[in-house]
Amino acid sequence: MFDTIKLYVRQDSVRDIDLLAEVPVYLEDITAHEKADQIYFSGTKENLRIYVSDRGVSIQGSLAKYYLSDNMQTLRRQDTEQAIQRLSDELHLPIKEAQVSRVDFAQNFIMKYNPETYFQYLGECQYFKRYTQPNSLYYKNKSRTLLFYNKLLEAKSKRLLVPEVWIDKHILRYEISYKRRLSKQFKEPVIKASKLYDEQFYIKLIDRYVSDFKSIHKNAQICLDTDNMKTPKDFWDQMALLMIDNIGQAGAVDLVEELRAKQVFDRPEYYSKLKKQIRDKSKEFSISDSTPIIKELDSKVSALKKYYR
Repeated sequence: MFDTIKLYVRQDSVRDIDLLAEVPVYLEDITAHEKADQIYFSGTKENLRIYVSDRGVSIQGSLAKYYLSDNMQTLRRQDTEQAIQRLSDELHLPIKEAQVSRVDFAQNFIMKYNPETYFQYLGECQYFKRYTQPNSLYYKNKSRTLLFYNKLLEAKSKRLLVPEVWIDKHILRYEISYKRRLSKQFKEPVIKASKLYDEQFYIKLIDRYVSDFKSIHKNAQICLDTDNMKTPKDFWDQMALLMIDNIGQAGAVDLVEELRAKQVFDRPEYYSKLKKQIRDKSKEFSISDSTPIIKELDSKVSALKKYYR
């Protein structure tokens, strides 16, 4: 389930190796640089971008693509161990001792409908800002990003070879990118590359992957509930909810944030109250086929806990 990583091998962890003299010879496309009277080299090892200075070696890129030749798939725990061992052999460095400063944890799901169909049912998420694109959905905060997107469409746009099993299928990718303060996020003194294939740490990543998905508020599609329509007020209440359905519950919440930016209300708590009312009122009305749609995705994400290894 691993894809992009960023690693750093510190000079003090390999005191018997002259990094500037020894590592660049194992790289391709080598370029020498000078900055503030300091020399460093940049180069590649297949798809990985590598920088070498007298202080350490920085490695970044898709570990999945490096090991599997593409990032259509992701790396399981055992694959990750083998990929890091291969990289160690090719760079003649103890990569398992490298510090991890970024890791992307992802999975591809074969879905019943186009991936974009599911985005409207994924609503707000506490502590994250929600962003939408034509073929993707982002949730961002300062530490990590949750991303849902059409993996098959991305592959075709990059003219990548699509696995035969994916042809004529709908592939939704759900990815979490941990980019900052990994030690704090995982409550570990330091995250080394060897941690990525440690069983307990891998289980922790899957648990976080599932729990972050569960923390996203799931929107329901609103339909007129004639059984509970007794007065004109009931009609207008439901018409308001149909408008919410038309722009999406996330869109309605964005309107509330726009009101907050314009300081429309005198009392700040009204904005949170209004957003809660949007969610609560929506639940009072009957739900159409949105329930099986979101349950399909929920069941696939939750099933990952059955296959921790």
